[in-house]
Amino acid sequence: MELKMEITNVKCIKKLQFTFPLDSGIYAITGENGCGKSTLIACASTVFYQMPMYDYFGRPNGAIINFSIDAAIRGWNYTNNHWNKANTGNPMKINGFYEGSIIFGNRFKDTSFSVIRILDELQKNDLQTADDFVRTNLGLILHNNPEYYKKLYVLKKTVAMKQKLSGDPYFIETLQGDLISQARMSTGENLLVSVLHSLKILHNKRTIHNDGRPCIVFLDEIELALHSSALRRLILFLKEIANFLNLAIFFSTHSLELLREIKPQNIYYLQYNVDDSISVTNPCYPAYATRNLYSDDGYGNDMVILVEDDLAKIIVEKIMFNKCLLQNIRVKVLPTGGWTNTITMAYDITSTNLLLKGTKLAIVLDKDIQKDVPAFIRNHKECSGLKIDFLPIKSLEKYLRDNLFIKVDAAFFSELDSYIFLKTPLAELLNKYKRENKKDDSDGKILYGYLLNELKSMRKDRDDLAEVVVRYIMIHEATEVSELEEYLKGKIQG
Repeated sequence: MELKMEITNVKCIKKLQFTFPLDSGIYAITGENGCGKSTLIACASTVFYQMPMYDYFGRPNGAIINFSIDAAIRGWNYTNNHWNKANTGNPMKINGFYEGSIIFGNRFKDTSFSVIRILDELQKNDLQTADDFVRTNLGLILHNNPEYYKKLYVLKKTVAMKQKLSGDPYFIETLQGDLISQARMSTGENLLVSVLHSLKILHNKRTIHNDGRPCIVFLDEIELALHSSALRRLILFLKEIANFLNLAIFFSTHSLELLREIKPQNIYYLQYNVDDSISVTNPCYPAYATRNLYSDDGYGNDMVILVEDDLAKIIVEKIMFNKCLLQNIRVKVLPTGGWTNTITMAYDITSTNLLLKGTKLAIVLDKDIQKDVPAFIRNHKECSGLKIDFLPIKSLEKYLRDNLFIKVDAAFFSELDSYIFLKTPLAELLNKYKRENKKDDSDGKILYGYLLNELKSMRKDRDDLAEVVVRYIMIHEATEVSELEEYLKGKIQG
């Protein structure tokens, strides 16, 4: 089941269609500042018909927010200086709530200076002990201690009615016996109390009253109010509660830490385009989504691939590009200097948890040492858990020497001669190499040096050469390329 939403002319969003899955789990909406994340979440929360529309959205002429679930349709439109509700089709049955980190949310229903003064004057006999669900989870999330807020209270309903308060403000009793109202709590406490209170209501609807309606929760940039350790505990808690109560919980966020806890299939990346349109990318990988917010340290990526040298790096990158494996994912290919160094470094990275959570690690070695790897692993049993794959060719240098000099591949020769070596014919370069080189060149590095010098004289570089080589092996070494592709796909999806 899905909740479909269409927005027209609301703040920065001129036109946008968005589909919210209603399957249980946690989801993220991310993107750069000003791309429309918070506006999208706020618009989505109007599906509950509980929003102060003028406070949230102002008076935008021609604004429309429409929703549909199957044959049920509801929405809002701004006409004749008024926000008007619109309903057609079957009645829409949906539960949920919205909470924001800074300005808007349920906890601000009773927030004004006059209300805060009323709350400050209340006594302990006006309060009752808070529900265990709110009290214990607040302590667990913020302090990893379920008894931290054992003196958490909530205003009695009768007192709230007498004081004409529409919300359910909470209070903390200090060690000195003073009462701190929710309005005067820390930002994190204030936010989480409200979220937990709303979840408690949903919990009762789902478990006590057996309410089977689809349920969706919207949380706007809550990481701004929470320490990173509390954020991690909140995410774990919300994962559990989403599965237990069958909730779809949507965050808008910039937090890489939060995104790494969410499956790429559940991440939606908003891109504000130069023509004022907004595009949505899904699935999306965490480091790709935050690539403009974090420095490139080599490890802030969705996937790190260790290879032997720069040439192997070029080959892997070009194969991934040609096989469309770089879409919506941030990949770093790191040369490490020799195949034994590559394996050892992979072990060091995995054993010390050097990579950020959620980052996948792959190892791709040159094919010429494929037979040597098992013996190395037997002698280094600590590396036995590493899964290793290989390039489709021995190495770029050896492939060039084998196919241009040892046993000439006419089609390969013609490809390079026609597209790369347009100044000095390739045959002339090979004859020069044959005449001048008297050293052992079994690794192909000397021939590669000859070819590279010619490339430089034409203002080309090794990327141009590698481009043609990769294009050729994609066709003529298709089986080996497919094996590498499947290995990398497995790492990405695993």
